[in-house]
Amino acid sequence: MFVEVIEGLWQDPFLCKRRFSLRREVDAAKIRKCGTASVVINTSKGLDTNRLPGRDVEIDIQAARETVQKSVQLLEEAFAKLRNGDGVSIDHVAPLISSVSKSMDENPAVFLSVTRLKSKDEVTFLHSISVSALMILFSRHLALDEHTIQMLGTAGLLHDVGKLEVPLEVLNKTGPLEKDEIGLLRGHPEKGHAILSRQEGMSDIVLDVCLNHHERIDGKGYPRSLPASEVSLHARMATICDVYDAITSVRPYKAPWSASQALKWMFGAEGHFDRQLLKKFALCLSVASVS
Repeated sequence: MFVEVIEGLWQDPFLCKRRFSLRREVDAAKIRKCGTASVVINTSKGLDTNRLPGRDVEIDIQAARETVQKSVQLLEEAFAKLRNGDGVSIDHVAPLISSVSKSMDENPAVFLSVTRLKSKDEVTFLHSISVSALMILFSRHLALDEHTIQMLGTAGLLHDVGKLEVPLEVLNKTGPLEKDEIGLLRGHPEKGHAILSRQEGMSDIVLDVCLNHHERIDGKGYPRSLPASEVSLHARMATICDVYDAITSVRPYKAPWSASQALKWMFGAEGHFDRQLLKKFALCLSVASVS
């Protein structure tokens, strides 16, 4: 199998290095013995779970892959409806949230590892599914009520719907964006909010997260440069989950940051995140990787 990164395993110099083919049972055994290890496997470069990681992990990986594939298909269909001007309600995406929630109950570390592998064609959909999963995980860690958890999962799923109106050449550009391209991209929260506001029975939580997930605690975010006092808990959670997934994702043109690298950078990004909430998010990830 091809391993993109192993997180939480530092004892062995061979296994600490990122991006390598794992071919020997003795090395796989070292990973299995470490309860805190999280392994991101790139299935496009080969998957050999029958022999190496153990039957239980194989079953979890396969189940997660199937859930992600079905979720991408359902989300593509929902976004296509919105693109065509058709309505999408909370009920339309409820089955998707249910399947993601179930996967996060069973093995959050495996599910999140699978969603980190983002192809160019599916990056928007997989990012949305990842953020949804992280929002569900985080809100459960914060002991929020079940209705709020489901709405936050839905918010994560739909937070980037405004990117439907951003040209693909801008979304998929690997180099630096021009000033006008940055303007187009930064318009997606308001465009998404406008789209979702037209949908029947859309939750206030979903609308809030869609509009405000790029606001910052220091008031330098967009689209409205809100002061911290006007940025809700839900939007603050979304900002953390959104950025964390973006910088830890495996993409064709970008090596991923490990969880520890990502969190170190996020804690150093002065004024961007709610630091107390970020500490709780880091603890949430730590608990999920061990369970």
